[in-house]
Amino acid sequence: MNEPPDLGRMIACCGHLGMQYANRQLREAGCDVTPVQCHLLMALSFCGGQAATQRELEHELHLRPSTVNGIVNRLAEKGYVARRPSPEDGRCRRVCLTESGQAQAAALRAALDETNRRFTAILTEAEQAQMQALLGRIIANLENEVNNA
Repeated sequence: MNEPPDLGRMIACCGHLGMQYANRQLREAGCDVTPVQCHLLMALSFCGGQAATQRELEHELHLRPSTVNGIVNRLAEKGYVARRPSPEDGRCRRVCLTESGQAQAAALRAALDETNRRFTAILTEAEQAQMQALLGRIIANLENEVNNA
């Protein structure tokens, strides 16, 4: 029982605790979105104001089409996103942030920035860069494994 936990469990624990902290930050900021809705709003806000197709969102969030469709539907009901016809292909619809969605995304970003500060508060800049590089390699390896399965 004195054995140190394996790295996978430690990473999972960091993710779990980080999610709990982020959820608390989001509640305190008055945000009314779930974590997965938050991820979708953040993905759209990182598009620089550009709309995205649901297929692009599926790829970005690593979720199934039906799941992304449900998330978009709930965010549309809240008035945070809208579906618009694509100018390039009328059969395709693009998802974009509304003004209300842009405001919500800004509040989310502030709460998530605070969470990130908590994650990295005890690390030097060099340690943060090293951690980012190592985790990036782990993520790339796991994505490769998952995508080739």
